[in-house]
Amino acid sequence: MRYLYLCLALLVLSFGPAARAEPVFNNPLVMQRADPHVLLHTDGYYYYTATVPEYDRIELRRARSLDALGKAEAKVVWRKHASGIMGAHIWAPEIHHIGGKWYIYFTAGRSDDKWAIRLYALENASANPLEGEWTEKGQIKTEWETFTLDATTFAHGGQRYLVWTQRRPEPELKATNIYIAKMDTPVSITGTPVMLSTPDYDWEKVKFLVNEAPAVLVRNGKVFLTFSASATDASYSIGLLTARADANLLDPASWVKSPQPVMKTSEANGQYGPGHNSFTTTPDGKTDILVYHARDYRDIKGDSLYDPNRHTRAQAIRWRADGTPDFGEPVADHGKVAAKPLLRDPVFDGAADPVVVFNPAREKWWMFYTNRRANAKGLSGVSWVHGTRIGIAESGDAGASWTYVGEADIELPAALGGADATHWAPDVVRGDDGRYHMFLTVVPGVFDDWKHPRHIVHLVSTDLRQWRSAKEIKLASGKVIDAAVTRLPGAGWRMWYNNEADHKSIYYADSADLETWTERGRAVADQGGEGPKVFQWRGAWWMITDVWQGLAVYRSTDALNWKRQKDNLLQAPGKGVDDQVMGGHADVVVSGDRAYLFYFTHPGRRGPDAKRDGVEQRRSSIQVVELTQSGDTLRAERDTPTRIKLR
Repeated sequence: MRYLYLCLALLVLSFGPAARAEPVFNNPLVMQRADPHVLLHTDGYYYYTATVPEYDRIELRRARSLDALGKAEAKVVWRKHASGIMGAHIWAPEIHHIGGKWYIYFTAGRSDDKWAIRLYALENASANPLEGEWTEKGQIKTEWETFTLDATTFAHGGQRYLVWTQRRPEPELKATNIYIAKMDTPVSITGTPVMLSTPDYDWEKVKFLVNEAPAVLVRNGKVFLTFSASATDASYSIGLLTARADANLLDPASWVKSPQPVMKTSEANGQYGPGHNSFTTTPDGKTDILVYHARDYRDIKGDSLYDPNRHTRAQAIRWRADGTPDFGEPVADHGKVAAKPLLRDPVFDGAADPVVVFNPAREKWWMFYTNRRANAKGLSGVSWVHGTRIGIAESGDAGASWTYVGEADIELPAALGGADATHWAPDVVRGDDGRYHMFLTVVPGVFDDWKHPRHIVHLVSTDLRQWRSAKEIKLASGKVIDAAVTRLPGAGWRMWYNNEADHKSIYYADSADLETWTERGRAVADQGGEGPKVFQWRGAWWMITDVWQGLAVYRSTDALNWKRQKDNLLQAPGKGVDDQVMGGHADVVVSGDRAYLFYFTHPGRRGPDAKRDGVEQRRSSIQVVELTQSGDTLRAERDTPTRIKLR
């Protein structure tokens, strides 16, 4: 019988409820909104307010989900005064529902002295705070008339408290500190305020001595109070005070400050200066959510206080076994939904073989691609894929949409076809010398069949537009195409390419300087393939090749020995515009922990007309999909909207 009970217990453990999935948000939730505050009300709406970059008004939004806040109507419920108090620096609004009424606490300066910062309140008796009238309740008075900001309120143990930031009156004391006091009404405090925190650690003193933006979360028998520290640039970070829930919260000795920030800048995820947070939950109340702001770049032009690009973000809070919160790193932005198709060339409508690089001079992403002459008339045989030039497109929104820039200015000698040469399948890397290096497939002329030499040619550029110093790279045969170049760990470079003379096997070569190459032989020969792309991601090397039945995937631990995964990517047609066919010849951009696959399609090669030779069958489009990993296998869900944020 004991054995039976043990078996039943094991079955319960084995088939019990699965672990709750952690919510993932489409960050940034709201663009150019700092100091976010979110309240999930009993009516099922999230109410949201934040600092606007103009510092001149208070907005409210509401939505059924956090992800929907960015598209929700932003209703202005109050504007700064034209003169006097509440006339400048309208900061850090928070919305709270107390005793059947709505209150907004906010910070404001004077029109004649914007640094005369004080706390103020608004009140609204309507059921919906986006309706009715907001009335001014005046200043919330504290112990001193000094620089005061960032009020929040919470109720605990039958008592409501106000927590805020203030500077002491002594002129030599420049720090802003965190204070707490009891409230006797929703717009006033009672008793003597108590200081809970002042900047103690180096991370709280970068450029300025700052503790500000308190927020409170009561969980697991404890009261957690977060605050933000240091200047409002990449040094901004979140600290934590903790007290027992049964402690005297007005006694500073009840609180313990964590010696390190609990959230700070993440270079890996491209998140800088996370801070000024609030807390909410999922609609069912089962998962706690941190809502905060951060920038997606480090370098700021001018005063960081007036840089508008602090965006609202959210992520789930994890809880440790001891009941303390684990805020983790600020997660990478999911970005905008990529266009589908991502790009159609406006000249020949034959965009193929993409490679994506960052152009630092323009601070935008550039895509180089083979521009097949799909819509050109009077071309026989396969001459439409010859005589091609390399097109360039540009993205100013981190990869979600692209516009045509023109053609790459490539100069080739007469021996390689000169001005009449065919340009295919570029790869572009930036070398240790600061120059850009292009590895271009060159066919020395325009032909209507495939029976002609093909070379891989090295060119250099300083601006990504003009390419000079062309030099053929001597490789395994006179028919080589589709170079893919990757930096090796430590030093040196490796090139993979298609050796058409050996059953289209993938070969490789090594170089110390990107100019002189040593042939190494076969890398992958289990099947023919072209357009290899090799990259490192999540602790492994990956190779993707176009095998004309979708994209084959290989995995390696050393970039030498490759194991092929069972299923090809993009073999099954998708459902999106121009995506209802197999995908081909891809590039991969690794951005933080995410990886994006850029590929091309021939949209017209489907149905009863698939084998015809017309403009519709010749034309091609560029698409993008985010890669996911399951064990040793890569996946690409092309019908799932791709949110992209290249960094």
